[in-house]
Amino acid sequence: MALPPLAFTNEDICQWHGRRDPSWIYDTFGVRTRHTRYDYKKDRLDDIDEDDLTVEASRRALNDAGLDIRDIQVIIYVSFTPTHQGAPDGACTLHKRLGAPLHTMALSHMSACAGVINALMMGTALIRSGQARNVLICGASTLSSFCKPELKKRLWLQATIFGDGAAALVLSGENTAEPCGFSTFHMATEPHRDIAVKKFGGSKHVPTPENIAEVLEDYYVVDYRMVPGNLNATFTRLRGEILGPKGSQDTNWTLFNMSNAQVQRRWLQGMEIPEEKSFFNMEHHGNCAAASLGLVLNDFLHSGLPKPGDTALILGVGSGLQSGGVIYRFP
Repeated sequence: MALPPLAFTNEDICQWHGRRDPSWIYDTFGVRTRHTRYDYKKDRLDDIDEDDLTVEASRRALNDAGLDIRDIQVIIYVSFTPTHQGAPDGACTLHKRLGAPLHTMALSHMSACAGVINALMMGTALIRSGQARNVLICGASTLSSFCKPELKKRLWLQATIFGDGAAALVLSGENTAEPCGFSTFHMATEPHRDIAVKKFGGSKHVPTPENIAEVLEDYYVVDYRMVPGNLNATFTRLRGEILGPKGSQDTNWTLFNMSNAQVQRRWLQGMEIPEEKSFFNMEHHGNCAAASLGLVLNDFLHSGLPKPGDTALILGVGSGLQSGGVIYRFP
């Protein structure tokens, strides 16, 4: 994984906005610190961009896997805040900077919090179909790039919840004595329940001299009121579809992208799942959107918690509204 070098506490965010209750942020969302491109103390963006983060995270993932970029047949890059809108393509930029061979495919997947689980499904399908032996997946988010000093009032909640970062994973087809890897993926799309919109940047709302003032004030608008309901309903549905209505295929672990840690803790309690059978890192990273699930999986794998043969229910829900889940058995 890779994080921007700048880190900010709840106290920093409250000082930036002029509020006085840092404890409210943790009590509501479960965040204490976050790494961001935006410097909340100097009111400006740091020079590091999302492409820099994806390259660093990918190199670390390849090193952990003991592989060279020449061993990778497919690169899947997941983001909804790419360094460039449309061109140059973020996956191709990652391909170039990693020095990937000509015949390594590079794909971009425009998605937020559920994007990595979509990429895991695509990568697994490519390996099982024989199209690839090794797939590099990198999810990234730099939502703080859209912060502006003059929009502090509007961006208050965005600044409290979101962090920036990138996380990469390598999928490989391996022959082992015991069955391992991913079982059947369960995916869904519910656009009527989406929560985020950004007006400018696409072909419908193109910047012009006449609308430049509106363009400069554009930012991601999120309906935070819908988040708890979306998370609770979708996690519950996915768990029932994958494990059965009574959890008849119970797993050792329940892992999900970090959207709102406090809502997710309450969901675990409602499902009578002990919190120690899950894994939380939102306290240190915030909600990192397309990088969130990758950061959870990365930190969890490096924690030493999973044992050989353990199973994990992996769930993802994010803007779109897209969702997915799968069971993974550790080798």
